[in-house]
Amino acid sequence: MELRADLHLHTWERERFIAYDAQGMIDRAARSGFHVLSITNHDTVTFSARLQDYARERDILLIPGVEATIEGKHVLLYNIDVPLERIETFADLRRLRRPEWLVAAPHPFFPGSICLRDRLLQEIDLFDAIEFSHFYTRRIDFNRPAVRLAKEAGLPLLGTSDSHVIRQFGTTYSLIEGSPTVESVLGAIRKGQVRVESRPLTLRECAGIFREMVVADYRERARSLGSRAVTVSERTSRIREDSRV
Repeated sequence: MELRADLHLHTWERERFIAYDAQGMIDRAARSGFHVLSITNHDTVTFSARLQDYARERDILLIPGVEATIEGKHVLLYNIDVPLERIETFADLRRLRRPEWLVAAPHPFFPGSICLRDRLLQEIDLFDAIEFSHFYTRRIDFNRPAVRLAKEAGLPLLGTSDSHVIRQFGTTYSLIEGSPTVESVLGAIRKGQVRVESRPLTLRECAGIFREMVVADYRERARSLGSRAVTVSERTSRIREDSRV
């Protein structure tokens, strides 16, 4: 069975500027014909039996996942069974990882200090797959070195949308040959029974995605600062009232 999957998604539960929560993401994916998802919020496992049941009711397999920060670098971890706090270094990951886990390198050669880049070469034996990111155009494509490395290392490419805004979803995803169980899906990826479905974005689409993320983040920060200012003002008023008594 060929399963349509996106295993790199972000939601409101961790990033407050995102307009949809995990259930909203699942609903959108179900309408779009997806079979497998993983919500991989930053340093937060957004997964529960309730959410798993919610996805199952919509014929979607939800795989536990997280985009962890390890020594300042982003790493996608799936199906882990230890507290994330125990994985602070690559040495920790090497010591704790189990065969049931899947470890993938997200956007490894994109600009930014959180991208693995040379560290991926140093730790390549830790990784089961390399991400093919949605964010590229015909002329600007930071996926190219990832594609070359995957071929050289004999690792599969995993197509994902890394969605932070809904327009990213569906632009790049994976087709996985397997059954709709966690073990089958992750096992198929390890065996290379996965192919990337993707199309380049236009420059206008890239600019629109970037602008939407920046504006949403700015609004959320402003809202948060406003809430804090109100709280401080209320506390100050109470102190003044108490001092008069």
